[in-house]
Amino acid sequence: MPSAIVLLSGGLDSMLAVRLLQQQDIAIEGLHVQTPFTRSEQPAVRAAGELGIPLAIRCVGEDYVALLRDPRFGYGKGANPCLDCHLYMTRIAGQLMRQRDACVVATGEVLGQRLMSQKRQDLDLISRRSGLDGRLLRPLSARWLEPTIAEQEGLINRELLCDFTGRGRGRSIALAKRLEIRHIPSPSSGCALVERTFAPRVRDLLQFNAVATLWDCELLKIGRHFRLDPLQKVVLGRNAEENAAIGSLAVRGDAVQATLLEPESFVGPNALLCGPTTEETLRLSGALMVRYTRQVDSNCQEVLVCARRGPARQIVPVEMSDAAQACSGYSPIT
Repeated sequence: MPSAIVLLSGGLDSMLAVRLLQQQDIAIEGLHVQTPFTRSEQPAVRAAGELGIPLAIRCVGEDYVALLRDPRFGYGKGANPCLDCHLYMTRIAGQLMRQRDACVVATGEVLGQRLMSQKRQDLDLISRRSGLDGRLLRPLSARWLEPTIAEQEGLINRELLCDFTGRGRGRSIALAKRLEIRHIPSPSSGCALVERTFAPRVRDLLQFNAVATLWDCELLKIGRHFRLDPLQKVVLGRNAEENAAIGSLAVRGDAVQATLLEPESFVGPNALLCGPTTEETLRLSGALMVRYTRQVDSNCQEVLVCARRGPARQIVPVEMSDAAQACSGYSPIT
């Protein structure tokens, strides 16, 4: 039985790509490529469960940060290097295809659906530069595109594939019902990079951190971010979940330039100070923590913050009279 690797985001189009090939008795393995900006792998896990296919999950490497910093094919309206990112993921799928001895890689891409990465020349470019020319199938738009080798060899019947184009979802939803897909996901990119309100955080990181890593990218999704100076940034948790996430990132081995600050004498957010610390920036970070809590008594003159970096622990006093003035000039990076 011929087999295929299908890039599975968990969205409707990638699910349809799987179903169309399953109808031709192609053995399918899903592949989900996780980036620091992907909301969650759970949509892909749920989709694989409904489709009855195994799912491989691969995480991007540190080379993904270089792609983000200098995408060959540019950004979209946010900080999204969609064409470079699709190419990166397709190369990973090609590696898995060769490992599994599959005949083709398939995706849920639709010709003309996304103006930055799904124009005809974009789809052709990804096919060529991924090393999958002739082995990259888009089942939803296949009849507008050149036949793949699998089609030419008779392993896949081209007439049973689709000729979808553009952004409308009507035909996709109708096909989903015909193919008995019970859960039809709502349209969503699933990637924070496309959000214009998130893009300033990415640009700030790339501007001020020449050696940014995936750890720094993961941190971008959490909390309120404040740029103190070119070398230092502080991130505040907005709820208990984010406080826990900040604590988890702080103890990671690659967080060698991160200081965790926790309220010692009041209830408030945790903070992560990134970069070399000084007494002044520790107090300023503590002042920002006070700014975002309502749990400090109005008669309180001073609060204490516990600063930890590795095994070192320091208690930092923050004068309430200075706190408001100290942080008044700082606004979150939106």
